[in-house]
Amino acid sequence: MSMEGIATEPLVYVTGFGPFEGHETVNASWEAVRLLPVKHSVRNQSFRIKLLEVPVVYDEVNNYVDSIWKEGPKLVIHCGVDGGAKAIKVEKCANNSSFCRPDWSGKCLETPTVCLKNNGSNCDALTTCFDVEKIVNEVNAVLPEQMLCLSTKVGSYLCGYIYLNSLDKNCERTLFIHVPPVDKPYSSQQTSASILAVLEKCVEQLIDEGKM
Repeated sequence: MSMEGIATEPLVYVTGFGPFEGHETVNASWEAVRLLPVKHSVRNQSFRIKLLEVPVVYDEVNNYVDSIWKEGPKLVIHCGVDGGAKAIKVEKCANNSSFCRPDWSGKCLETPTVCLKNNGSNCDALTTCFDVEKIVNEVNAVLPEQMLCLSTKVGSYLCGYIYLNSLDKNCERTLFIHVPPVDKPYSSQQTSASILAVLEKCVEQLIDEGKM
């Protein structure tokens, strides 16, 4: 295939986070994301996958989210680590409140809520349009064990912040996945395979809706 043909293939973005307090050496989300393929296909639909490590910094998240969506991706999946998680959590929504904790650079937001550009500044929460329940059930059905669960508590740190901002850009093409720390209980390879399985189900839903 020519370079022009590759460039016109649908684009999918998957991001993981960099170091932050408690995860200074290894962030399990990026360790899993970086193992994903950069090209994949579902139902004979080929697409490119761009992988990004995002700093745990509010201003950097804003810049990354803006640059990602300017490229017109068909799907954006953000991933982050949850130090207390025992399963891979597929997040259904993000609340617009209590963003009070300093980021990895030591800076806080000016206000604890985000001024959303597309859903109204007073919006309390945004929800993905993906059928999260269906995704979790279908992926668990093909995994050797029940590795995934549905969650509605993405949190009020950078994970919730990036999810809220991307949902504001396009809730029909955005999802967030929380992963446990490396080897607690899943290896980076197992986690990466699970992320890819979720990605595939998202693409299937987009194909079924004529959006891919």
